[in-house]
Amino acid sequence: MSKSTIFISKVAFRNLKKSAKSHLSDVSSSHLSEGIAAALGFKTYAALRAKFAGNATAEVNKPDNTQLIECLVRFGYSIPDDLIILPAFDESYSPFRNYPLRKFRGVRWKAWRNLMVSAINAGLEQRLFGLSPEENWWPRGESAHYQYQFLFDSNIPAIASVMASSGGALTFHVLLAPRNNEVNASECYGTTYGMAFAHGWLERTVGAWIMDGGEGFSCKRVIQARVAQAVIEPAGFSDQGSFIL
Repeated sequence: MSKSTIFISKVAFRNLKKSAKSHLSDVSSSHLSEGIAAALGFKTYAALRAKFAGNATAEVNKPDNTQLIECLVRFGYSIPDDLIILPAFDESYSPFRNYPLRKFRGVRWKAWRNLMVSAINAGLEQRLFGLSPEENWWPRGESAHYQYQFLFDSNIPAIASVMASSGGALTFHVLLAPRNNEVNASECYGTTYGMAFAHGWLERTVGAWIMDGGEGFSCKRVIQARVAQAVIEPAGFSDQGSFIL
């Protein structure tokens, strides 16, 4: 994963196609599939489908509207060169304001990122949820949150709570080294009950990534460097991406 790529699921591809169709009502379904595949860095739609073989998501280039339009023009369509059909996902989107994704990451962001990635990886491994919207498999109870346990960086106990959010996203509260077994991660917003706390969202509708810009983080100084320096790779999703509200 790099700043120029994202991860998408088959459902995310269909959602991108549905969004593009609203701008290109006269383009056939097959041609639009080819065009979006080109926008994502593939020579053909078949090549993109091959990337999905046996995988929940595929790593692709962030959408390039120029490539999409050039592909459709080759199919004989007349489309303005400056038409914005697909979002570039190089900024965050909200009803209030859009702002570019940050280029420089400090120790606090790295620690927050590692807690979030570790919790999401653990939830995927435990088959509590998937990387497409509506893939929510945790046991249903009276609470909207579901709490689970995992080990951070192989040996530090941690708990996380997951909750379904609007638009297919997931909300996470993560607590590192909880004080006792009675702690509820969804009710924590600091280090009162643990060594570190992280809060954030996982986008799944138009891609699979941890949303940038809405993160919450607290960490005791004695462990912050350890948390930030851990090497933890995301399991089929990006560790940074647009905040979409």
